[in-house]
Amino acid sequence: MSCVGILHPVKFQREYEKFWDAPLKAPPLWIALLFAVLSLTTTLRNVAGGSAGPKSARPTAKTLQQRTVECLILGRFPNANAYALEAMILHLQSCYLTLNRLGSDHWFEMGTLIRLAFRMGYHHDPDGLPGISVFDGEMRRRVWHNIFQVDALMSFQMGFPSMIPTEFCDTKVPRNLQFSDLEINMTLLPPGRPLFENTPIRYPIAKSGVMAVFKRIVAHSQSLSLPTYDNTIMLDNEMREAYNNLPEILRGRDVGRSFMDPSNIIFERCTIEMLYLKGLIVLHRRYISYEVDGRRFEHSRRTCAEAALDILARQADLHQACQPGGRLYDDRWMVSSLTMHDFLLAAMVICLDLSVRLRRPSSVLVPGRDDDALTGREYHALQRSQTIWASSSQMSPEARLASLALGLMVQKVADKDARHIPLSKSPEEDLAAAASTQELPYAGPMSQMIDGTEGLDWGLLDQYFQNQPTDASQLDPFSIDPGWFDLPL
Repeated sequence: MSCVGILHPVKFQREYEKFWDAPLKAPPLWIALLFAVLSLTTTLRNVAGGSAGPKSARPTAKTLQQRTVECLILGRFPNANAYALEAMILHLQSCYLTLNRLGSDHWFEMGTLIRLAFRMGYHHDPDGLPGISVFDGEMRRRVWHNIFQVDALMSFQMGFPSMIPTEFCDTKVPRNLQFSDLEINMTLLPPGRPLFENTPIRYPIAKSGVMAVFKRIVAHSQSLSLPTYDNTIMLDNEMREAYNNLPEILRGRDVGRSFMDPSNIIFERCTIEMLYLKGLIVLHRRYISYEVDGRRFEHSRRTCAEAALDILARQADLHQACQPGGRLYDDRWMVSSLTMHDFLLAAMVICLDLSVRLRRPSSVLVPGRDDDALTGREYHALQRSQTIWASSSQMSPEARLASLALGLMVQKVADKDARHIPLSKSPEEDLAAAASTQELPYAGPMSQMIDGTEGLDWGLLDQYFQNQPTDASQLDPFSIDPGWFDLPL
């Protein structure tokens, strides 16, 4: 987990011992940090299936999360100089893992966190700020880059622009250092270790290059003015370069080739790969339905399709590894925290690509060769993905909605192409599917998206996939769980 590196264990241990020496003198914001650590630990134990003893022996994660918020308010976090940002980051991580999804409340709370970070000057590198020690400066870099990366992903998945204007920030990427390399009274920061050497902070450092390009890609795609295709190709090259600069151990590979790697390394490798592939999709997806009668944007269409196929291949690879006896079975909770948004986005892109190519004149295609092979790969990937979602639909409302959404998309494309029948169903299954589709919010508009018009609203689609409601009450955007942002100070 990328948030692990923001707390130095030696410093925290000293503060913890000092707390027990005089509990009543402890700052409320430090107690908020303690509750945040406890809530995250409890949440991780719960999602990992660990035993915490009798139910009455320990407070629940929800109780600890509420205590965190209360202590933040008691400590008047808007005026904080220490502890508040770390407590808020860990609190958000705990809440996300508890729900296994992002919500509007998380996005609002992230905005509060970012404004506090700006007020405290975290967006400027500490080398240029007075009164900050070498140790505190490096820890500030770790905190800021955690905030920067979470904002980039959260804002994209909510369908909104980033809340951090990069042009006003100059905080350097933290160095790849072990906790033992950092001493509280140090006067000189040691050089960073090479990225092939694992540390608690290596993952966010390695991801930072890909994340920086991803953020520019999202801004490029959300621009109110149509971006030039030259800029699109430039960002494509930058993203590929950023990913290729990663150490080999953090580049994508099948789980079957990772037998000796720790599970957290496998997970980190997958998340960076997914970010890279998602970046290529977001960059090129607008061109899938542009000038379908010509080949000017064929590079973008093919890049989008190949990236989407790679994402669905990774979904199948991880699903197999998480089955009983699989390499990741005991750590499958890590994989479950991968958002279904990415898998559904990939499926949507493939369906749209199929729909567009089926409408293209035969003179543009290459019959019997490349296009036919790609069509077969796309149908196979969609079938496999729907099977994966369907296998979990009885236990997970989110998986059920994903299965329904994918089934609707596949059927929409299949109706256009009599040569391919993606799923064989009995009459009873057809009736059940028709009834189930009524449970899918916005089924009509989503079905129309597959028709592939140039005016497709990808931002709306991102919001739709990320915020799949499981009941009607969740369709109300103002039905938000209480958090620190709406409590009186």
